[in-house]
Amino acid sequence: MFSSKVVKKMSFIFSFTLILMIAVACSDDSGAETISSGNGESVSLVAATINPKDTLLAQALQAFADEIEEQSDGEIEITVHTDGTLGNASSLYQSVISGDIDFIYSDPGWFAEHSPVFNVLSSNYLFRDQEHFESIVNSGDKLSYFEEKLVENPGLNTLMYIGGIERNILSTFPIESVEDLQGKEMRSGTGATEIEWWKALGANPTSIDLNEVYSALQTGVVEGSQNSLDSMLNNRFGEVAKYVARTQHNLTLGFVVMNNNRYESLSDEHKEAIANAAEVVQPEYIAKAFEQAERDMETLKEDFDVTFTEIDREGFIERSREQLDKLAEEYDVVDEVEDIFY
Repeated sequence: MFSSKVVKKMSFIFSFTLILMIAVACSDDSGAETISSGNGESVSLVAATINPKDTLLAQALQAFADEIEEQSDGEIEITVHTDGTLGNASSLYQSVISGDIDFIYSDPGWFAEHSPVFNVLSSNYLFRDQEHFESIVNSGDKLSYFEEKLVENPGLNTLMYIGGIERNILSTFPIESVEDLQGKEMRSGTGATEIEWWKALGANPTSIDLNEVYSALQTGVVEGSQNSLDSMLNNRFGEVAKYVARTQHNLTLGFVVMNNNRYESLSDEHKEAIANAAEVVQPEYIAKAFEQAERDMETLKEDFDVTFTEIDREGFIERSREQLDKLAEEYDVVDEVEDIFY
């Protein structure tokens, strides 16, 4: 017979060992929080975007998260952070690469930091119209070349596309043709592709942060800017610039990307839930983006007395396509670009 002291010691060792086994079983090398459930493993993920909560892009990300939870029967729980509460665009990009954030919405321009070929996707007039845009984005494999590049470096898996939001040229003077931009001072972001695009159109680009565009237009530092219609509304640009040339030069191609190590750590069932959610949400919110354009135009007209000018788009398209072709040659992706966009 064992003494009571021995029995107590053996009981303590058994209990401690059991606790360790449970802790190990519940841990996850990927860093995602996991909890054992009756139907499988539950995973808690974090998603983020700099876009304000009430914008279509942020709403699409939230809808994607909600649909993933539904498709996984609640086993995947996602917290979505909007309005840049987890950092600016640059820090979100770095955080998803490091795995501190699981997935984000991102413009393709950020990917050029690791793979310069993504500058191609920052050029304009990639898409002719809504039908052309949807035929590429919703095809399932048209953009596989770029998706594979992201997995290779910096290690991001493309989950879904959000886009279709059109960008136009806002200005303090009417624009009817590309010749009207000759010598004009136009606001640009810091990306080389946008700067060179303005130059190709004959304008003089000046890099200015978005939060400074209103005052720059008001004071005449710049005479125009290229923005999405909802950005023009949210930033009240119509108060200081009364013309919009509906160039539709850019239809937003946004990526929802996930840290690939985190993605690969998920079960096949959870990967399938994410894929199924993308099939539901992606076409729905791309269609909503095109529908929103007409409403935004009416709001700009009615609330800000903005005039939309009819333009000769051919000159804009020709010069933009010349830039696209040069970029395709520079990055040796002529065949890929022709296969996808032409």
